[in-house]
Amino acid sequence: MVSRERNQRSVALTSIKKPPVNRIPLIQLGVLAAFTLGILAGIDQTRALSAFCGGLLVVIPQSYLTVYAFRYMGARSTKQIAQSFYRGEAGKFVLTFIGFGLVFLLFTAVDLPTLFAGYTLMLVLQWWLTAKALSKPY
Repeated sequence: MVSRERNQRSVALTSIKKPPVNRIPLIQLGVLAAFTLGILAGIDQTRALSAFCGGLLVVIPQSYLTVYAFRYMGARSTKQIAQSFYRGEAGKFVLTFIGFGLVFLLFTAVDLPTLFAGYTLMLVLQWWLTAKALSKPY
């Protein structure tokens, strides 16, 4: 009985929960939708599409990194955690690179300032939400 209690306490003390970063892409998509709809209502369709594509160029690769990097938890998995982060970051870079290529290849009427405005908005929002999520005890 005593050893079981000690075992449960040690598991409770050593288990590390995953940080709540999986909600960040959902929040980003909500902000991106509002931003895109605002541009669509107030300006035009080309700029709205450009802003949407710019935002997706951040959200999709970051979602990949989030899923890939946080697959393993705990001290026994340090090697797997490091490998997951390296692979996730490399995949994020490749997805971003391919995403920009596809946007410039598939959409002839891209408004560059609006594309980069959407990209920058989502990037800054990602940094802020990540810092906020990781600063709280989870």
